[in-house]
Formats: sequence, structure tokens, C-alpha cells
Amino acid sequence: MEQIQLNVLLGFLYPEALELLKQEEKDTPIVLQDGLRDVNEADVQEILEAVIMEQGRGDLVH
Repeated sequence: MEQIQLNVLLGFLYPEALELLKQEEKDTPIVLQDGLRDVNEADVQEILEAVIMEQGRGDLVH
């Protein structure tokens, strides 16, 4: 297992997504079971969705 910050993962695999995230989302630690070598674009999208949902739980929408 390997733990990295989301911004590191995105920097390698999907750098254009970095501008879409808040700083606290970028700093979220991510645990990868098999490290970076087995992560694909679908995995990155799933991770992004989970981080955004988790960080947005306390936000109020007007």
C-alpha cells in the first residue's frame, strides 16, 4: 500500500483536474493498494468523485 496526496496523483495522471479542486481537496491523502502503476483514468475519476463528495458534506448550497 502507498499513501500519497491527491495533488501528487493528479500531477502524474490527470493534471488538468488540479485547477478544478479546492486546496483542501488537493491535500487529501489517498491510499493506493498497488501504488501508482495500476491506477487508470476511471480510478482517478472515482477517487475525485469520492474526495469532492467527502469535502462537500458540510457545505450549504443556496
